[in-house]
Amino acid sequence: MTATDKLIVRGLPLDPPDGLVVRNFFDPTVYHFKNQSRTRDVTQLILHETVTRSWKSTVDVLKPKSDANPGGRGLGVQLIVDHDGTVYQHGDLATDEHWHAGGQSPDHNPSSVGIECVNPYYAKYMPKDGPWTESIDAPWAAEGKYCVPTPAQSEAVSLLTGWLTSEASGLSIPRTWLGVKDEKMAFGRLPPTGDPGIYAHYYFGHADGAWLVLYSWLRLQADFTPEESWHRATYMATGVRNSVSVAGIP
Repeated sequence: MTATDKLIVRGLPLDPPDGLVVRNFFDPTVYHFKNQSRTRDVTQLILHETVTRSWKSTVDVLKPKSDANPGGRGLGVQLIVDHDGTVYQHGDLATDEHWHAGGQSPDHNPSSVGIECVNPYYAKYMPKDGPWTESIDAPWAAEGKYCVPTPAQSEAVSLLTGWLTSEASGLSIPRTWLGVKDEKMAFGRLPPTGDPGIYAHYYFGHADGAWLVLYSWLRLQADFTPEESWHRATYMATGVRNSVSVAGIP
C-alpha cells in the first residue's frame, strides 16, 4: 500500500522535506478532491489563507454542497496546512486540477498547485486561547487588521514552497518571486499574468497569501532562521499599504 506520509506526484509517493509532517489522500480520513484531471504542466504555486479555524472546517467549505454539508462550495485544493504545521494532501500534485484560483483571467487552476494555510485572517475571528496569538495593524489587509499565521504553519508553508520549486518535486515551478520588483514585495494586486512562479492569491484574487510569500522569501531567499523570518515578516508587514521594502536584505 502507498505510504500515507509522503507527497504524491503522478501517483508516486515522494519523501517530503525533513521536518514536514504529511498526511495524504491515501489515508481514508483525508478527503480526495476530484475537480478534474489536469492537462497542463504545473508551473505555478499559489499561497492562500482560509478564513477558517480548522483543517476540517476548511475541507467542509471546499467540498461539494449536500444535505449533510449545506455550506459546501464545490471547490478544491491540493494542500492544506493546519495550525500545528501538519500538511494534508488532498490531490495528486501533477495530475489533479483543483479549483482554488479561478474566477479571473487568466485562470490559474490548470497550471498551479494551491496551498491553503488555515488562518482566521481577520483579527476579530481569532479564537480565545487558540493557536494564533499575534495580530497586526495592516492597511493592506481586508478590514485593516491581520491575524498572523502560527510559526509552525508558516514554516511548513516555506518548506513546501522550497520543495515544490525544487527538482525533488518533479514539477516545473521555478523559484521566481513574481511579487518582487525594484526591491519591493507586493502586498496587493499585480497586472494579470500567467507567468510561471510563486504567487500570493492577493496578486490576482482576494486579499490573502502575501504575508506567507514574504515569510517564505525570507526563509528561502534571504536564508533567515524560522524564528527570525516570522518576527521580521510580522514587523515588515505592519502598517504598510501596498508593498514592503526588501532593500538591503540578502
